[in-house]
Amino acid sequence: MGTLTSINPYSGEINATFETLSDAEVIAKIEKAHEVFLEWKQTSFAERKEMFYKLAEVIEADLDQYAELQTKEMGMLFTASKAWLKGTGDLIRWFADNAEKLIGPEDFDENGTQGKYMYDPLGVIFGVGPWNFPYNQILRAAVPNILAGNTQVYKHASNVPMCAKQIEDFFLKAGFPEGIYQNLFISSSQSELILSHKLVRGVNLTGGERAGSALGSLAGKYLKPSVLELGGNDAFVLADHDDTVKMVAEATACRISNGGQKCNSSKRFIVMEKHYDVFVEEMGKYMQTMKIGDPMDVSTQIPPMARLDLVDEIDEQVQRSIAGGARLICGGKKAGERGEYYEGTVLADVTPEVASYHEEVFGPVASIIKSKDLDDSIRIANDSDFGLSAVVYGDDIAQCREVAEQLEGGMIFINAGAISKAHLPFGGVKKSGYGKENGPEGLRAFMNKKAIIY
Repeated sequence: MGTLTSINPYSGEINATFETLSDAEVIAKIEKAHEVFLEWKQTSFAERKEMFYKLAEVIEADLDQYAELQTKEMGMLFTASKAWLKGTGDLIRWFADNAEKLIGPEDFDENGTQGKYMYDPLGVIFGVGPWNFPYNQILRAAVPNILAGNTQVYKHASNVPMCAKQIEDFFLKAGFPEGIYQNLFISSSQSELILSHKLVRGVNLTGGERAGSALGSLAGKYLKPSVLELGGNDAFVLADHDDTVKMVAEATACRISNGGQKCNSSKRFIVMEKHYDVFVEEMGKYMQTMKIGDPMDVSTQIPPMARLDLVDEIDEQVQRSIAGGARLICGGKKAGERGEYYEGTVLADVTPEVASYHEEVFGPVASIIKSKDLDDSIRIANDSDFGLSAVVYGDDIAQCREVAEQLEGGMIFINAGAISKAHLPFGGVKKSGYGKENGPEGLRAFMNKKAIIY
């Protein structure tokens, strides 16, 4: 067995350490989850709804405490941490309110055939979570999976073990049966042990391309359904407009949300040549005003990155991008006593020869690409191995809608930054993964739609 260490990204201090589980302990947890599943799947929607309402209440009762824990472990701005936790409570209630309508029995009478559709839960679902939204992105998957009648065992990211433990505590404190949600302190090498187990019936993962490829391969090997929500190199397409300063403020907000550590944040800013020079100049000036500092300070705009090695990775990508021909407008280096921050960075003249044109840069780095016209902007936006989401900004809504309809991605936003909502299916295409979280699809992801013919 090994250990997992939680380190405060801001101070560098060790928060806590935890021992990992042996293979035998992991198997015991899977068996416990299956045992609970056999009872849980028989509970009524009314019973489940009340328990999930209680889960939301538990989270909201100590919102500041749990938000501070997330900030202390991942580095998220405290104001954002609190807002995301509150939003998680809203997400839980939406699923609780709509589960019966979306996955309850449905009668049918079609083409001379009568019967009933039923949605049956599959069993124990293995979850693998990311570090960038330690509460929300775990619960976004686990809540509908469990509401559907499944049980969940979860491997959280290794750098956020305190949040991982806290999520299991949420369920226990809300009165859920022990074993319905279990945190797994394990190494990635134990994933095959879990997916090969006959009682594990599927896997959901939110993470990077490499992790998605590995888990997706294992799911295929063992014939288990999977949902993969992976990365993105999302486009911000700037259409015709009269106020570039306003557009730059919106664009910067789309880029630096959660310190730029957000899979569906805008990363490639595609600007027509008639607006290009002004946009580059204004974004450079605006990005330099972004304040780096203590994530608990309400005036801080760019927090420390979640880990020091991630700062190194961002810097390596930026330096390769500059070497490939990108023009550095501002930023482009580490900051802080330990190099825990990355400065707000703007790269202009980004072309297909530049690393940041193709790669996801997971930090406060904006890549600006010049296009000839809107048709060219659409071509560039779709010239990506990723396809998670995109945004279109402009004054002419009809024009923006026309652009949006031609973009490749799971969600396209007009004059708004990319977000996640409980009722909207979340997921991408190409190397951004497959399957959906949230919405009706999220509830049905690990269910068998069974037809009973009379």
